[in-house]
Amino acid sequence: MPTLTHGIKLGTAVWKDGFSERRALVACLPGDVGRVVDINRIERIRLAKLGEGRAEAVADALVPSSLRQLLESGPHGFQRAAQALSYAYKWHQKTGLPEEFAPFPGSYKLLPCLPRPLAVRTSLGHFLDRLTIQGPRAILPAISEPTIAIVGSTEEKYAGCCIAANSPIGPIIGAWLYVGQLPQCDIFVEIGTYKNSTSTDIWADLTLPSLRPAEVFLLPAPMLRLPNNISPKDKITIETSFDRLEINYGSDPVHPTVQ
Repeated sequence: MPTLTHGIKLGTAVWKDGFSERRALVACLPGDVGRVVDINRIERIRLAKLGEGRAEAVADALVPSSLRQLLESGPHGFQRAAQALSYAYKWHQKTGLPEEFAPFPGSYKLLPCLPRPLAVRTSLGHFLDRLTIQGPRAILPAISEPTIAIVGSTEEKYAGCCIAANSPIGPIIGAWLYVGQLPQCDIFVEIGTYKNSTSTDIWADLTLPSLRPAEVFLLPAPMLRLPNNISPKDKITIETSFDRLEINYGSDPVHPTVQ
């Protein structure tokens, strides 16, 4: 059962909600692979059960349905999100969560975990266009540079990290923000039949810059020599212990060297 803030994974999903569409902050539902939890709606119910007056308004302020707003609220926001997820887990264990609180696989789409970051900065000091950001299954005309992104929080602290890539037409961000320090794990890259890997240890001695809440910093891309012959039908897959990001090609790719 999730009780600690560190290691929780948060993302942004969109799904049909009656006659409208809902975009919300979500987390993986523990014990039910593929389902995600609407953290904001769970917090509304939790506060109402506790007898909190104006539960919906309080929940919207403390555990908003936007990851960016949660990042701007500071560490306590993540603690409240973890508390709401724990409540959802207990509820699901007892009676099962209704679909309005936890959409089923196939009924929702995962977006970049932070669809509208405050800014996106590279290790070379360049600022990328934050409005061109893409997420899982992005369609690109060229090979992108797989890496990891660090996401800023309040008090110049880091909220966590996510899979990322710097492509010729804009940054790509994975579906899940891993809350906490970058875990020690391998990063696997697969393109067609080509496979390669590296470790997050390569960034162990890197000095990170100060980041503002919801600002994204792309770590220097690892030295991976990509294959020369890549079919437009191939896709690039970047996988870590906390996420898997797939990127598709829309036309013949170019072949830059990933550095």
